[in-house]
Amino acid sequence: MYICICKGIRESDVQELGKAGVTCPKKLASALELDDKKNCCGRCIKNISKFVALAEEQSSCLQSSILG
Repeated sequence: MYICICKGIRESDVQELGKAGVTCPKKLASALELDDKKNCCGRCIKNISKFVALAEEQSSCLQSSILG
């Protein structure tokens, strides 16, 4: 499902970043190019906490499967 129309970002994009260990808001914003004021509506960056939660969920799932 798309979570950012202007940048074409899907949930799976954020999940893949989470699996790679990218869960910091600034690093997520940079990786997803949300800091590009010319080509981004700005709504995404306001909702970065949702992106972080989604990435962290994947990161913790990956860690659980490795440890368990």
